[in-house]
Amino acid sequence: MGDSEEAQQRRSEAARRYKKKNAKQISAYGRQYRAEHAEQIAEYKRAWRERNGEHLADYRGKYGEENREKIREANREYMRRQSAKERAEIERRERKAEKARERYHADIEASRAKAREYLQQKRAEDPDAYREGKKRRNAAWRKRHKDEINSKLREKNLRDPSKKKARAQRDYERHGDERRASRRRSYQKNRDRELAKQKQWRDRERRRIEVGLPVRRLHKVAPEDRGQNAAAAAAFFAREVTQQLREQLKAELATPQHLIDALRRDWARIRAVDYARRNPETSSDTVRRRESEEVRLDAIARDINDRLRQVPRRDPQPAPYLAYQPPSATDNGGLGL
Repeated sequence: MGDSEEAQQRRSEAARRYKKKNAKQISAYGRQYRAEHAEQIAEYKRAWRERNGEHLADYRGKYGEENREKIREANREYMRRQSAKERAEIERRERKAEKARERYHADIEASRAKAREYLQQKRAEDPDAYREGKKRRNAAWRKRHKDEINSKLREKNLRDPSKKKARAQRDYERHGDERRASRRRSYQKNRDRELAKQKQWRDRERRRIEVGLPVRRLHKVAPEDRGQNAAAAAAFFAREVTQQLREQLKAELATPQHLIDALRRDWARIRAVDYARRNPETSSDTVRRRESEEVRLDAIARDINDRLRQVPRRDPQPAPYLAYQPPSATDNGGLGL
C-alpha cells in the first residue's frame, strides 16, 4: 500500500514537472484543440448540464448561502471596476474630442477641405454604403435631439403657420384617397362612438345658440404643453402665501391711477346727468344731446344684430316702472361734484 502511494506521488511529481517545463506547448495545444472541437465541447457541456441540472442548482444554492458576503464583495468590486472603466472611457473620449476641436479650429478651412475629401473618397468607394451610413447617422442624431427639434418646429409653425398649412395641403393632395379611406375604416369600426360624439356636439351647440352664446372655438395643445401647463398651475396654486407674496401681488394687481381717475369722472358725470333729469329747471341741452346719441347708437347696434342674428329675436321683456323719486336730504349728488 505504501509502495503504491509512493508510486502515485512520483507520477504526480513527474507530471507537475512536465507541465511546468512544457507549459507553453500544453497551452497552445489546448487552445488549438478547443478551436478545432468547439462545437463538440459545447455539445458535451450542454448535455452534462442537462444531466446534472439538479446537482448544479443545489451546488449553486449551497455555495451562495455559504459565501454570500464573498459574492457580494466580488460583485461590488466588479461594479467598481466597471464604473472606473466607463469613467476612463468617457474621459478618453472627451480628451480626444477636445484635441479634435483644437485641430479643427487651428485651421478651419484645411479641416473642412480634408473632411470633404474624406467624404468624397468614401462616396466613390461604395455609394450605397455611404448613403446607408449617412441615413443611419442622421436618424441617430434626430433621435438624440428629438425634443429640441420638435420644440423648434412648434415655434416655427407658431411664427408662420402658412408653411405648415401648405405642406399639409400638398400631402393631402398626394395621399387624399388613402386618408379618406382610413377615415372611413375608422368610422365604420367605431360607428356607435362617432354617432354619440356627433349627437353630443349637436346638443351642445343647440343649447349655446338658444342662450345666445357664440360658437365654441378651441385650439389644440400638444401633450408636452398640457403637462407643462398642469405642472405650472399645480406649482402656482400650491405655493405658500407669505406676507412678502401678498405685498408683491398688491403691487402687481393694483388698479392704475388713471383708471381710478377715469371712473371718478364717469361717476361725477352720471351724478350730474341724474341731477339735471330730476331738476329740469337747471338742465341744458347736454342731457338731450346725450340721450339722442344713445338712441342713435342703440339703433345702429340693433341693425347690426338683426343682420347677424341666426334665430328670430325674442320679445323684449317689459321694463319695470320707475316712479319719480324726489331728491332727499341725504342726496349728495349735484352739478358741483
